[in-house]
Amino acid sequence: MKGREVVYDMGGRTKGTLLIVLVLSLSLCPVPPVNGEGLSDSPAGPHSHFMKPASCPRCHVYRGSKREKGLFLPDTDTFCLGCHSLEGLGITHPIAIRPGDGRRRLRVPTDLPLDNEGKMFCLTCHNAHGPFLSTIRAFVSQKAANPGAPAGSKPAYRTYFVRRSDPVRGFSPLCEECHGKR
Repeated sequence: MKGREVVYDMGGRTKGTLLIVLVLSLSLCPVPPVNGEGLSDSPAGPHSHFMKPASCPRCHVYRGSKREKGLFLPDTDTFCLGCHSLEGLGITHPIAIRPGDGRRRLRVPTDLPLDNEGKMFCLTCHNAHGPFLSTIRAFVSQKAANPGAPAGSKPAYRTYFVRRSDPVRGFSPLCEECHGKR
């Protein structure tokens, strides 16, 4: 996978300590996978307004009438935080940090976008255009979001719009893209 090499300042912490803190904090807020195919009667997701073309200029940069691929407006996180309060998110990855500042070199894959200033923002780890529900669990103990579904229907699990996840390892694959495997 192609990536961008960036530097990250560990602030004096060891790599192991940072990874332990990151894994433990992320395990408090499990996030399901992004593949949502196979759910025919899924309810409209909370991000369904993003599917309307009139919403595109709220996050994406345009030159004339053409969208600039991979470029986002500076206040995209403000838009996200209009519905998602920082307090309600619990422990999460910091935003508005530039992974290239500091001493440690990381590879940030190109499909994990940074904002126009090279900083992490909500859309680095989340895809607002992704499916709301998936037939695949994000982690072993995840409960279905449709427990009263008719017999024979597939269970549906919330995705939280995360870009990567695994039914056994949770969202470790997402973290490992930049932080590497422990």
